[in-house]
Amino acid sequence: MKSIILATLAGATIAFTWNFVSWQFLPWHQMETFENDDAVARVITENAPTHGVYTLPRHLDQKLIKAPHARALTRGPFLYAIIRPDPLTHPWSLSRHLIYAFCIQVIGAFLITLSIHRIRASRYISRASVGPTMGLFAGLMMTLPQWNGFELPQSHTLAQILDPLIAWSLAGLVIAAMIKPRRARRIFS
Repeated sequence: MKSIILATLAGATIAFTWNFVSWQFLPWHQMETFENDDAVARVITENAPTHGVYTLPRHLDQKLIKAPHARALTRGPFLYAIIRPDPLTHPWSLSRHLIYAFCIQVIGAFLITLSIHRIRASRYISRASVGPTMGLFAGLMMTLPQWNGFELPQSHTLAQILDPLIAWSLAGLVIAAMIKPRRARRIFS
């Protein structure tokens, strides 16, 4: 049990560190800005009454997309946004977000640690392959639907696929080194 906890914390630290470096120092997560923040904020406040996900043109409730909606999507502009029009109930805090981010990485690292522990592979490379496999799966399954449905730009698509792949590959290497099976069995050989 101790090795599982230590491997989880080590993997979470590595994944957290990679994500921090990726978002703070690499150029691939840069977001565009509006020309006039005050004007956009005013329009959003006037037209988005609650915290939620909004689209422009307006999303239709019908099962089939009608021709006018398809024309509006083609004509543009297209917007998919998470909007919080009201002030926060508490002051915004970077430390709170970093703590939550680390806790999320702990969950991911625990799942990879548990998977590596359960496969009981005798070869290091077999154990270490779990991290990249899970990272690639997470990146593809969370990003490609956004690319397909919401026109996520290709540069962001690539970054959002590579981030979990790199983070969990690095974490998986360390977790695999820390989790050695008692009763080993050969797999992937």
